Amino acid sequence: MAKLQIDSELLLHDLEALASIGADPLGGITRIAYSPTDLLGRAWVAQQMRSLQLHVIGDAAGNTLGQYAGTQPLGAIMIGSHTDTVAHGGRFDGTLGVLAGLACIRALRDAGIHLRHPIEVVNFAAEEATVLGTFGSSAMAGQLHADDLNKPAYDGQSIAAHLLAAGFDPAQAILARRSDPIAAYLELHIEQGDVLEADGTPIGLVEGIVGIRRYRAIYTGQANHAGTTQMARRHDALIAAAPFILAVREVALMYGLVGTTGTLTVQPNVPNVIPGRVELSCEIRGMDDRILDQAEADLYQHAQATGGVLDLIARKPPVASDPMLLDVLASCCEQLQVRYRRMPSGAGHDAMCMAALAPQAMIFVPSRAGISHAPDEYTEPQECVQGAQLLLDAIIALDTIL
Repeated sequence: MAKLQIDSELLLHDLEALASIGADPLGGITRIAYSPTDLLGRAWVAQQMRSLQLHVIGDAAGNTLGQYAGTQPLGAIMIGSHTDTVAHGGRFDGTLGVLAGLACIRALRDAGIHLRHPIEVVNFAAEEATVLGTFGSSAMAGQLHADDLNKPAYDGQSIAAHLLAAGFDPAQAILARRSDPIAAYLELHIEQGDVLEADGTPIGLVEGIVGIRRYRAIYTGQANHAGTTQMARRHDALIAAAPFILAVREVALMYGLVGTTGTLTVQPNVPNVIPGRVELSCEIRGMDDRILDQAEADLYQHAQATGGVLDLIARKPPVASDPMLLDVLASCCEQLQVRYRRMPSGAGHDAMCMAALAPQAMIFVPSRAGISHAPDEYTEPQECVQGAQLLLDAIIALDTIL
């Protein structure tokens, strides 16, 4: 087989075209999961799939798959990512992986080549944490539960309400487990960090995705007049919570993790009343469950010592990439004469859910200044194309191995 090349011009054109859907005045892209702009973007991707003569199907969770037939009845090699965004997000996060998948199919189709394995390009629904996080891939992997539907989305409404508004049956969404076999899953993604750029390395091969544990802490004090209550007699919930917020950082540093306090709700939240109640969310992330267990125990101790109540509200275990897939990707990099490094992912991705169904691995390309989830998110055009070319080469190599 002659070496196939990604059509760089069409890939870059597709990135621009999809970025126009949900473009907002702040310069970012807003396609929040199951919103009208998200559905428009998904419809556009589905139309591109049809233009490549792919068989397009959607499941009950909103995932879209474009199937390119293989010559043998084998499990599919699945490639893709997601096109939903955070509010005022960037144009590359998730989107690059989906459109690079289409570029791979285009290269095969234009050469008149069908591999032994079917190739499926997937556009997962609701990867961002606006709606639970990795909702579509969790559904495909059979990892959703009925009580997940009652959890609040970004706007306080239930996840079920968002599904209904978008035309999906919530009860069917949690039953959207994949039954057909998958031979392997590969995902191209921007790094969303600055390791590759700082190192001058164009490709990252993801060895694993960190485990994420998210908590809610509640501190209860006594709301009272800020002008008439003496300092020594106050029961200020925010003052009680402050040492715990610092402890999240200290615990993360001590165990070599990352820790973040992301939301803080103060009641009654007015300037002349002492805070009577504080609710906050925090998380820790790392690659080793044993270390996460130790850090979690410390956080519970800190919360108890400062008068708070801490609850675990979400837990996603670390996921290791498949060693064979990593070796194939490394070999393809060497054939392309492209420098690479093996590295962990500090962000969650659909790939961590797909690990329950198939061997998985990810390719990272650099993010300028490490910025993501923001209008300034940017990856150089040649880096997008290079990542897509590596994805194509890996698909072809895997087709002869799997």
